[in-house]
Amino acid sequence: MKDQARPVVTYEEILKGKDLCPHRISGHKLLEIGESMILKVGYGVLMGEAEAMCLVRGLTSTPVPKVLNAYMINDIGFILMERVPGVSLEECWEHLPEASQKSITKQLNAYIHQWRNIEASWEGESYQYGPFQLRKEFNEGVVLALKRSRPKGDLVNEEDHLLAKRILASGEHGQDERKIFTHGDLNPSNIIIDGDNMAGIVDWGVAGYSIAAREHFGMRWATNDPSWRDLSSTILPSDEYAFWVEVNYSMTDYTGI
Repeated sequence: MKDQARPVVTYEEILKGKDLCPHRISGHKLLEIGESMILKVGYGVLMGEAEAMCLVRGLTSTPVPKVLNAYMINDIGFILMERVPGVSLEECWEHLPEASQKSITKQLNAYIHQWRNIEASWEGESYQYGPFQLRKEFNEGVVLALKRSRPKGDLVNEEDHLLAKRILASGEHGQDERKIFTHGDLNPSNIIIDGDNMAGIVDWGVAGYSIAAREHFGMRWATNDPSWRDLSSTILPSDEYAFWVEVNYSMTDYTGI
């Protein structure tokens, strides 16, 4: 018999839940429900995150929180999961002995390469920003996003046009063409350790199938810790990182940020 999903979290449980990230501004909350459960709730919480967690938990040995229930009420998403014991790597990385850092790195390396073996075809239904049928369409989607980041919805100058050409040509010169499963935000705050053991990898909200370079970009972009940035390059290739950093910065040229 399959496990029964836990009933929906009650209003009283939500009111009593401890906010684990009170300063979060991402549009959702992480609430402690009892002693052993976490509820991720908010407008930005999508069922695709729960599906990603179940996929990785089912096909790999990666320590992913067990999803107890996931549902939408109007436009608000609810994902109830088991709590992972331990502390985030962000809190303790720089204080860990070198031997512990090497042990955790070895474990992380193994888990990442497990889920990178989950592949999808570029063929499938076509949507505005994916999933895309071809790598060519992925590149075109990035150029469309670049255009829409401009005041009039189009490329502004010669620099824009040159960057667009480089985006359209990306992946044509021997880069990894696979469309592989990707966490997408694998920074130290989303890695939970217990001693020298990796206890859990959390926050799969941007997970999905993407180009191979996406994982390394997500690992490195979200932190300024030089040792973590160096580590990310020992786990995954970093050849395309500088290019995608350039693209990412260009997307914000007109935002005022």
